[in-house]
Amino acid sequence: MAAGVVSVLGTGLSARAQTAPAPAATAKPSKQDASHDGLRAKSPARPAPERVPQENPSVNVPEHSGCRVDARFSGLWPRVDAVMFQPTTLEERAAFSKLVPALLAAAPKQKDVPPELTNVAAAAGFFLETWTTPRDTFWVLRERPDNLHGAGAYVIRTGEATDDVVQVPHPYFDIGTEDIGSSLFSCPPEGRAPRLFMTATAHRYKGSPGETPEDPEHPADVAHNPEHLFQTVTDLAARQLPAIRVAQLHGFGESKVQKGRTEMLAAVISDGTRKPGAWARKVSSPLEDVLGPGVKLFPNGVQVLGGTQNAQARLLQAYPLARFLHLEMSSRTRKALAAPARLDRLAQILFAPLED
Repeated sequence: MAAGVVSVLGTGLSARAQTAPAPAATAKPSKQDASHDGLRAKSPARPAPERVPQENPSVNVPEHSGCRVDARFSGLWPRVDAVMFQPTTLEERAAFSKLVPALLAAAPKQKDVPPELTNVAAAAGFFLETWTTPRDTFWVLRERPDNLHGAGAYVIRTGEATDDVVQVPHPYFDIGTEDIGSSLFSCPPEGRAPRLFMTATAHRYKGSPGETPEDPEHPADVAHNPEHLFQTVTDLAARQLPAIRVAQLHGFGESKVQKGRTEMLAAVISDGTRKPGAWARKVSSPLEDVLGPGVKLFPNGVQVLGGTQNAQARLLQAYPLARFLHLEMSSRTRKALAAPARLDRLAQILFAPLED
């Protein structure tokens, strides 16, 4: 579970985390952590997990692979109050313009980080680390602990991988997307491993002193700030990965969205446009089999949560071969994904090859 994050997933996904050498220190959950409903946690104590729907016996899901998420992933998310957000600098943008293309080009061919790139990262205030797990070797770009300013964290898989990317833009706020995203990336279907994992490292509404969700601008919200380093990395990845597909994970609070609805809304699938493309259309039906009734394709089945103002969605529209998937999940759906078999099936659907 992410450090400083109150998980809604109970013990299911935390059980996938494996002990690793010298893991990052785990912090107590912050009182500032909140759900997508905007409700703040009243106590740092972990709440009792809410009862989640039972597995649908009609869904034929494979036996869980036994894969575990490396414990160091939890260290990508520091305590909310440990981050002093700062806008992306020209120096950071220049450094990442060297780092990301070079790392993505080298990743399929080697497991050792090109030594000259470590110095480039260090000069910009970042660590470039190698994480070795029983399944993979990852290269990790993350901020130095003495300079946490919400620039994001970026994990590259070496060796064989697809052009798929998993993004978690709203940790701390869309609670549970941290664990879901790191699990999808770390434990993919055989032969369908994503190349890149990207996450914000600041609360979306903690970009300036006294900021509230009602403010017109939110500089720490990577999904709506095209000047953030997160957007730069997305653009660089799109240039380097010819058939890039970005799966971006979100969560919504049911109390607001469900108001006036007779049918429970479990998830909303969109590609950020009002004319959904092949990827969004292809996954919508099988996702309903996994997540249950209430999975809707935007705008055909629902008129909310379509991500049409999403910065990464708009950026990738300029790349003819790029694909973007905006997956909004209710709190109940995120909790249901604590079941490893259900999460495995989600990965199979999201990362399945897209037929021409």
